[in-house]
Amino acid sequence: MSLLTVRDLTVTAGSRELVHGVSFGLEPGERLGLVGESGSGKSLTAMATMGLLPPGLSAGGSVLLDGQEVIGRRDRELVPLRGATAAVIFQDPRAALDPLMKLGDQLAAPIRRRARREGRRLSSGDLRAAQIHWLDRVSINDPPRILSAWPHEVSGGQRQRVAIAMALACAPKLLIADEPTTALDVSTQAEVLTLLDDLVRDEGLALLFISHDLPVVSRISDQVIVMEKGRAVEKGSATQIFTAPRHAYTQGLVRAARRLEAALHPGEGAR
Repeated sequence: MSLLTVRDLTVTAGSRELVHGVSFGLEPGERLGLVGESGSGKSLTAMATMGLLPPGLSAGGSVLLDGQEVIGRRDRELVPLRGATAAVIFQDPRAALDPLMKLGDQLAAPIRRRARREGRRLSSGDLRAAQIHWLDRVSINDPPRILSAWPHEVSGGQRQRVAIAMALACAPKLLIADEPTTALDVSTQAEVLTLLDDLVRDEGLALLFISHDLPVVSRISDQVIVMEKGRAVEKGSATQIFTAPRHAYTQGLVRAARRLEAALHPGEGAR
């Protein structure tokens, strides 16, 4: 059974269709990238798989997440799937984290939720050890300081690492990363991408990675879907999409990516 099966997914706002009949599947351990410009429908597609569309939007078609239909289900019926089956890392950790809660308390919540799901009782010592473990897993220095800090007291890269730790602490089968490096500076972006790559491999997770940056998607994904104006215009391996794109829109993305790479690294040539 596929971990995620999407068939003829549509997303509509009133009478306007924003995502048009997108279909794909994701097996355990696979990595799939959704790439396209802003407004291409890639994030709406990803959020629809979790039943997390904003108010005013509705989804049609079929989304089977770990064998359970998402489309048409009430939000409270989907809560057991969130975290246990799939977890999301959002692009802006400032929006994902509660500014009025210390980071340690926010990390404690998914750890406790997982323990309840597994029928385990957590002592205060167990909880502290788990918090330290997950901060270590996302390569955060000085975990005790981070646990006692408020979100505004740490850097953007540290906030995103805490958000990743919170997602992983739920022990999901599928990790959905929605533009997880967009709000970070270039050097921190590279660090977080390397971290995600390692964690997905080490934890044996499936990954749905959303980005407007084709080279980034090609780096971290095995398969890629290119989206334009709410439609999937090309599907293929990351190598094929980046080196031999077939659709005109994809070809334009590749040319733009190569021009940017040449501008950033003059003299190195297109890669």
